[in-house]
Amino acid sequence: MHLLNFSAKGSGSHAERSQLKQLKDLVRHLAKAETPLTIPEIAAEVKISVPTCTKLVRDLLERKYVLEEGKRETENGRRPELYSLNKDNFHAIGVEILLKWIQVSIIRVDAKLVHQVHNEGFVLEDTPECLQYIVSFIGAAIRKTGLHPDQFIGIGIGLAGTVNGHTGQSTRYFNFMPLPLGKYLENVLDLPVLIDSDTRVIGIAEQVQGEARGIENALVIKVSRNLGLSIILNNQIIFGAKGFAGEFGHLQIGRKDRLCSCGKRGCLETEVSGTALLKDLEEVLQAGEASMHFQPEGRGSYRYHDILTAALKGDLLAIRLIIAQGDVLGQALGNVVNLLNPSVIVIGGEYARVKHYFMDAVRTGARKTGLVDSLADCEIKVSALGGDLGAKAAAYMVLKNYDMTRY
Repeated sequence: MHLLNFSAKGSGSHAERSQLKQLKDLVRHLAKAETPLTIPEIAAEVKISVPTCTKLVRDLLERKYVLEEGKRETENGRRPELYSLNKDNFHAIGVEILLKWIQVSIIRVDAKLVHQVHNEGFVLEDTPECLQYIVSFIGAAIRKTGLHPDQFIGIGIGLAGTVNGHTGQSTRYFNFMPLPLGKYLENVLDLPVLIDSDTRVIGIAEQVQGEARGIENALVIKVSRNLGLSIILNNQIIFGAKGFAGEFGHLQIGRKDRLCSCGKRGCLETEVSGTALLKDLEEVLQAGEASMHFQPEGRGSYRYHDILTAALKGDLLAIRLIIAQGDVLGQALGNVVNLLNPSVIVIGGEYARVKHYFMDAVRTGARKTGLVDSLADCEIKVSALGGDLGAKAAAYMVLKNYDMTRY
């Protein structure tokens, strides 16, 4: 078991519990340090005495959680020893589980990618067989690294659909077991497990490594097959009373002629999302429109990714459909800006690929509904973390949960 997962409560003497807490605090501080530190510097940050810090550092050296980094150069006098975290003993596992995609990314505490694998042929189903496949897929990825189990601190999972951010339970998937999903996975994979919605996980990644880092009030929008929102207020991810905050795609400001996956009509997601984009294409093709990349006789064979790719190749029909969605999204965001007054809005997900067409439309739409003063200091940015962020984002969630990274 990894040091960070030993319980500091309910076992051992008070002195032993106190020492364990101090060891963890020391590790967390070194994880966030940008350069190697001396023992007096570590002691000051962790708020312990130098003799106590010296003893703790020796303990961590023996466990190979800390490394000696030589001595600091000084003008005169004795040169102090420098210490840093042994990053090779701190890894987080991230898993992204979408409707037609599963990916595992394993990163070190410094965000270096160690291993990544995905399966585009995966289909998410609410069955024991699907759950067993997920367990096997994660287990195989872990074994592929060749790392010892004690080198992992935990597993983060971003799951499609509505997920209770407090409990990690999905409203739709894998509720047929006597144990909660997270507890079941912890038992079979023998590691702590955190589960949240794929959208909120993306928000955490932007807060830890992306455009929302250091920003107290931000909105992170994920536009891919579906539409979602992560809300960051006063530097905190907002979960809501029951853990369901951020269901942006179900705002009732969309088209009334399309049925949403939630069973209602008028949801924004029916007008802005990859699923909606594909329906937009089918409608214009049925009406007789065509382009170099899309023909009426091809209806039913296209994917929304094809539309994004065609836009990047200059297909005017694809560009027009994407711009139209961007304008609608911007108008919805203008209303949210009026309500929450964020300083940054980050647009991520698959639509980040077509940022040169989509982002200008989003900004134009926001100006139609947003108050001038609220928009004046609100920057709308595209995510810089890449399209394959999902699994890495779930790993960042683990690092944040263990307070191993700045944000």
